[in-house]
Order: sequence, then C-alpha cells, then structure tokens
Amino acid sequence: MDGLEALREQGRRLTPQRRLVFSALLESPGHATADELCASISHKVPGFQRTTVYRTLDLLVELGLARKVQLGHVNAYEAVQAGNESHQHLLCDHCGATFDVSAPEVPEWVERAAVKIGFGVGRVELVGHGSCQACARGQAGPIPGRPVG
Repeated sequence: MDGLEALREQGRRLTPQRRLVFSALLESPGHATADELCASISHKVPGFQRTTVYRTLDLLVELGLARKVQLGHVNAYEAVQAGNESHQHLLCDHCGATFDVSAPEVPEWVERAAVKIGFGVGRVELVGHGSCQACARGQAGPIPGRPVG
C-alpha cells in the first residue's frame, strides 16, 4: 500500500474507499475490470458504490499507480508495480483470457517510427489478438460475464 502515499504527497485524501479499491486491484490476478473490482469489494463491504471504483481507478491511473488497458471491448486495470512496468498484452478472442508478454523492443520501435513523422509518443500499448492454447485445442470456453472480441 506504500504507493498510496502518492495521494497524500499531492494533497489528496487517503480514504478507506481508495484503500479498498487499490487493495482489490493489487489482489486481482492480472487485469481486472471496474465491475470485477466492485464485485470483489462488495463481498467485503456490501453496497460499495461502483462510481467510487471508477473515480478511484481514474485517480490511480492519473498518479501512475495503475494502468488502464483496452482489452477487446472492455477497459481493464492493473496495478503498476516493480517488474510489470514494461509489458504488452495478448488477448484470446474466444475466452477473453489475457496474457502479459515481455516485449521491450515494441515501445522503442514505435518511438523510432514516430520520430520520423514528428510525433511525440506518451506511452505505447500493444494488444495482440488471437487464440490461447486451450481455445486452439478446443478445451476452453468463454469466461462468464466477460464480453469477448
């Protein structure tokens, strides 16, 4: 939770609600949608407001404590921690599973291409679409509650 001290450093309050959202994000395996985080928190705190989750996620992204990634038709979030800063994503179009892959050359390649046209790159995200091993073998099905594609 040390990352949340960035809130105080910027003159913002470190509320119990913000702690809950950040904690749920840290506990989430991989990438989580706002709805998944809200459901997780609601098991501990019934009636937890979905708008609080969205506002807190926006703030965490703004402060660099979380990353927002467009995966198919949904926005997913992941906590920014040591060791996961530079990675790209693979998304199974059948079951919706997401895999992190290390591809440090991707941002460099995009930045070199951007310089040629005078474009300033802020960040680079790559999402590769295809089929995971289980789906390619016909062994997996869609993830319940998660839109595919």
